[in-house]
Amino acid sequence: MRQDAATWQRALAALPAAPCEVSKALAVAFVGNEDFAAKHGSAWLWWPGSPGRGAQRCDFDGRFAADWGMLLVVSEVALEAVCAEGESCMAGQVRRGRIMPFLLQQMEALEAAGLTDFLESLELATPKH
Repeated sequence: MRQDAATWQRALAALPAAPCEVSKALAVAFVGNEDFAAKHGSAWLWWPGSPGRGAQRCDFDGRFAADWGMLLVVSEVALEAVCAEGESCMAGQVRRGRIMPFLLQQMEALEAAGLTDFLESLELATPKH
């Protein structure tokens, strides 16, 4: 499966809608593993907590925008699984190293942006201080 626009849109459409709108939205950025390694390509942004803001594509040059809360580097195998199975398979893809998550903001900012449930669905361990 190619990591083309239609495939990314189908994968992002499989993600759950946020339960409520938040005051400070942060994007979850999805980047293909080849684009990530090359530091050049496309990122696809999913905005949980912003129901009116659909998934959108942006250029990726290896840097992260200030409004990105999290980066997920996704292999083709993982992208295919998310398209077929939805969010429920993502934690397994993380455990297998097919999705590499990077938290780009402090936990308080991620919580304020409504990303807590998504982080928990990925079964990521986050320290509580």
